[in-house]
Amino acid sequence: MEFLPNPHKINHLTGACTLDAQSHITLVGTEPAALLYAQMLQSCLRDYAGLDVPFTRGKPKAGDMVLTINTALPADHYTLTVAPGGVTLKAGSDEALCNGVQTLCQYIEQHGAVLPALEVEDWPDLANRGYYQDCSRGRVPKLDYLKQVADILCRHKINQWQLYIEHTYLFRNLSEAWREDTPLTAQEIMELDDYCAARHIELVPSLSSFGHMYRILSTKTCCDMCELPDSEKIPFSYTYAGHHHTLNVSNPDVVDFVKGMIDEYRPLFRSNKFNICNDETFDLGKGRSKALADEKGERELYLSHVKALCEYLVAQGVTPQFWGDIMWRFPESCAELPKETICLNWGYLPNQRENEIRDIAASGITQYACPGVCGWNRWMPLMYNSYLNIRAMCHHAHKYNAIGMLNTDWGDYAHVNDPRLTIPGILYGAAFSWNAEPVEFDELNEAVSRLYYGDTTGTFAGLMAKLQDYEIFDWQHTVNWIECDEATRRKILSEVDFSKIDDTNRAVTEAKAAILAATPNLPAGKKEIVQVLCQTADVITLWNTIGAWLNAGQPHGAQADALAAQLEHWLQRYRAQWRQVSKESGLPTLTNLVCRYADVLRGRAYGAVEAPAGR
Repeated sequence: MEFLPNPHKINHLTGACTLDAQSHITLVGTEPAALLYAQMLQSCLRDYAGLDVPFTRGKPKAGDMVLTINTALPADHYTLTVAPGGVTLKAGSDEALCNGVQTLCQYIEQHGAVLPALEVEDWPDLANRGYYQDCSRGRVPKLDYLKQVADILCRHKINQWQLYIEHTYLFRNLSEAWREDTPLTAQEIMELDDYCAARHIELVPSLSSFGHMYRILSTKTCCDMCELPDSEKIPFSYTYAGHHHTLNVSNPDVVDFVKGMIDEYRPLFRSNKFNICNDETFDLGKGRSKALADEKGERELYLSHVKALCEYLVAQGVTPQFWGDIMWRFPESCAELPKETICLNWGYLPNQRENEIRDIAASGITQYACPGVCGWNRWMPLMYNSYLNIRAMCHHAHKYNAIGMLNTDWGDYAHVNDPRLTIPGILYGAAFSWNAEPVEFDELNEAVSRLYYGDTTGTFAGLMAKLQDYEIFDWQHTVNWIECDEATRRKILSEVDFSKIDDTNRAVTEAKAAILAATPNLPAGKKEIVQVLCQTADVITLWNTIGAWLNAGQPHGAQADALAAQLEHWLQRYRAQWRQVSKESGLPTLTNLVCRYADVLRGRAYGAVEAPAGR
């Protein structure tokens, strides 16, 4: 792959275009927004060709780099011609011009001031190419990091982005829900929306409004709207919060409550879309709404709430979106939703079946295919699983005429994995949503290495992938063990195979050494990922060792004390790494859990956080 994503048509020609100090970037017939693209190109030439090239408008001269709108082209197409006499980029629209500049920048990054002659004709296979980022269950990213992500999305032609919000927006009347967090503010959202719009990224609001509302529904302010009574009396645990969080739809105030949240949040965005989520309503019909569920059925309870919110949005000229995991069980009900509604159809298996996409397509509703970066509940994302999953889901999207792809990045159980580690998965999504042509894993990683990490050897992303799938005592087991009773702890440990712990940890150590040896291949601006990867390798082996110690039932002593100290030193480094890209957000709660393990290792008393019987 020469580019990421790869253009549809590339024709290499003889000769080259040599840029020099006399060259100009010339805008012809472009919109005012093209000034930003000229600045992007100018910055790229300065960094990779060593040239300070001015830009202007008007009639181009020989040797110039010309950016122009050509309405004879389809709106989403662009053509790029690099010839001895100069560079010409023609686009059918301003967005296509922005996309073409990203291709040209990637070419300059690889060849500097002497560009081999070529012709490119390009367009996207899917009109909607999205990224979905969890900002609720542990991490709230800093605004400057969110802008860095926007730059990555723009460079690789991803044109939609959603931030998953439960309680981590500063709602005026929900201070009890966000008071212990560091929520995003209206000003931050509006500033990010403006930054994205300039780069042709549609920032789509996404808000939990049925399930996954633990933090809101466990407050005294809102507990009466929770499906399960007494939710506000239960101490927080990641395990409990992950499963109990559903609105009581038999409460007549619930729909107006959600509408109020939508009314406060939606005006911050330019987008005419709104994702109401409405997924994983695990408690529906099991508590306060049980009588209504017995009378009308779970389907009717679910559908009536989703339909009310969709109709409310459509009445305002907004296109509603929702996650399709519940609706897939009765796809015929899709016909009862407004025709404008979009189903976000997710599936995360490496070789994800097509059944859900096929059945929702047969219902007649519009849909996106939604794969994932496979980083949740792990320290190191499963990069190969992500590649397979995204490839399969994009195939299903094309087969069943889905109008988009939304690549998800969830943060279950504290969002412990560093978000910089999921960037390869984001780029896999960019590759397959733009160009459906199959690309092998190693070839795609070679392109990620060169075009994102700046590694001219093309090996770095492949070395990253060697860290995956070695988590024996993985994060989900880690959390569940410390938060449950003794019987469940024994059961958890019995499910884990510790027999190859030494070989596994040795493989992680070797993978870390290979990454360190490859550090000279990375340019200065990309080396920070090495520290992140080293920290990740260290914690994988550390938790594996702790799990084996727990399983062996060894006595407290020097070995356990040493493990506790290693864990605490690692935690100190990890918190510094966290604060590079994230607000404080869930870090104190995560710190408390890790410190409880250090106490266990030292033989100090510790207690489980248990839900009441019947929960």
